[in-house]
Amino acid sequence: MALAVLAVPLRAPAQNESDLDRYPLEPPDISSPEATLNTFLTEAVAAIDAYRAGDPKRMEAHADRLFQTLEIEPPKTDAEFLKATESSLYLLELLSRVDLPPPRRIPGPGLDADEMPRYWTIPHTELVLQRFDSEIGEPLGYRFSAETILRLPEFYERAQTLPVKKRFASYEGAAERFRLRPGFAAPPLVQRVVQDLSPAWFDIVGGEPRWKWLALSMAALAAFVLLFLLYRLTLWFERQGDSSTIVRALVRPLLAIAVIGVIAFVRRVAVEWIRLTGIEREVVIGVLSVLTHVAAIWLLFLLAGRLADAVIRVRDMGAYALDAQLVRLVAKLGAVLLMLYVLVNLAESLGVPVAPVLAGLGVGGLAVALAVRPTLENIIGGFVLFADAPVKVGEFCRFGDKLGTVEAIGLRSVQIRGIDRTVITIPNADFSQLELVNFTRRDAILLQTQIQLRYETTPDQLRLILARLRELLIKHPKVSLDPARVRFVGYGDSSLDLEIFAYVETREFNEFLAVQEDINLRIKETVEACGGSFAFPSRTLYVERSEGLDTELIQAAEDEVAEWRSENRLPFPDHDERVRRDLSGTLDYPPKGSSNN
Repeated sequence: MALAVLAVPLRAPAQNESDLDRYPLEPPDISSPEATLNTFLTEAVAAIDAYRAGDPKRMEAHADRLFQTLEIEPPKTDAEFLKATESSLYLLELLSRVDLPPPRRIPGPGLDADEMPRYWTIPHTELVLQRFDSEIGEPLGYRFSAETILRLPEFYERAQTLPVKKRFASYEGAAERFRLRPGFAAPPLVQRVVQDLSPAWFDIVGGEPRWKWLALSMAALAAFVLLFLLYRLTLWFERQGDSSTIVRALVRPLLAIAVIGVIAFVRRVAVEWIRLTGIEREVVIGVLSVLTHVAAIWLLFLLAGRLADAVIRVRDMGAYALDAQLVRLVAKLGAVLLMLYVLVNLAESLGVPVAPVLAGLGVGGLAVALAVRPTLENIIGGFVLFADAPVKVGEFCRFGDKLGTVEAIGLRSVQIRGIDRTVITIPNADFSQLELVNFTRRDAILLQTQIQLRYETTPDQLRLILARLRELLIKHPKVSLDPARVRFVGYGDSSLDLEIFAYVETREFNEFLAVQEDINLRIKETVEACGGSFAFPSRTLYVERSEGLDTELIQAAEDEVAEWRSENRLPFPDHDERVRRDLSGTLDYPPKGSSNN
């Protein structure tokens, strides 16, 4: 009955409301241009009637069937639904004004696949119905083409002065009322306020009535004030010394989430309550989409930084340690990858083709990579330092011909405090190629020196001195037993040369110097106690009238060595292992009289 009243020139009936109740899953008939026209007009009228009757579910059901006659993607958001509704109302306004051809001139049902035209245009218009086929090329039906949908506002501006057919008189101005009135989701209070406005508020300014611009401005101002108050509250929380670390770490991410929520609310007000239309809606939605994605990127970097700080704190890493910097780098790289995804999503929402942009980025990325090659080399060098970990912050090392303590290892360079207290900065790529000697990680420090005795020293006296010096090393608690040796290594120009080789069990160089000093003092005491004397290089011819070496001490040394020999206790080439165990660590160190004894 609705078809008979509303579409007399058309021939094939479309599904009416009673059929929709009986067969809610039956698809709309779009098998031919005639069926598509019938379906569009019937579903458009039924949707408007359902809206007027206050039945939004039935309105949406008819709208969904109506949208299948248009070459558009099924609406997934409220903004897309409103855009499709606006296009449908423009098309209804056009079809209610233009002269439709008689049924015999419209391709109808019953046509063979070969007889179905690729396109069919309503005579004397640019309204095109395009055939769409299956993947195997089988014709499936007709829809109003995408180009036609895109140009509907233009067509409406050109044809709105045409008279409306009598059967569509009650639906005249539907598109205009759609533009002037609030959205379907607007609260009743908003609906009543808009209805009570004077006609002046409905004057079109910039493509929209004045009241919509005022409402949008009020929503934007309220959002700005709310975000400003939240920002001040965030600063207050961050300044509170008694606030927990978790609270101070979360306030800014919560602020970013609040920004996203406020922008989403403003978008809802603009699209669903105020219901902007046309290019104005697209511009506002585009601006809000950009702001939303920027806030999302800000949130991503905030969360990445907070996560990195949490990992560093849990793992007890130094603030400037390489591990900590790499944790931050990985977190930032993850945030950058997510940011790229967000930007691609933004481009798609704005209708920007992503493929050409990515292709351009690929070519440009090569040029950028060549330009930043030194920086990339340093970053890779930082990863090498992280993987091998030859040095860490706070360690003393030799690099090349310099000595210093590592103060910071960054993504680009290493900073070292030299022994002259200057700061040396070396790029990671260069530092990773140097020969590095890490003094901090040694488990002991080598003590290696030579002492030179005078040639007047007798063999047995020399043997006693060697034995006493070996016992000295064995007794000392800071000297490692293996190896700890004192050897007569040769004859110098003016001396008998003894080499002392041992490891001091310490990692601190200052402590090593103290132990070395103690051993050197004890060496002097030992040599002198055995009646020996240190030689000095000299070629001076002199005549002295001194008494020479102490004969009593020389005789005592020789007697003691003779006793060793008779008892088979001669400590050459080494002390007996039992003697070594008995003597190990028995020497007082620090020596008696020292404040540390």
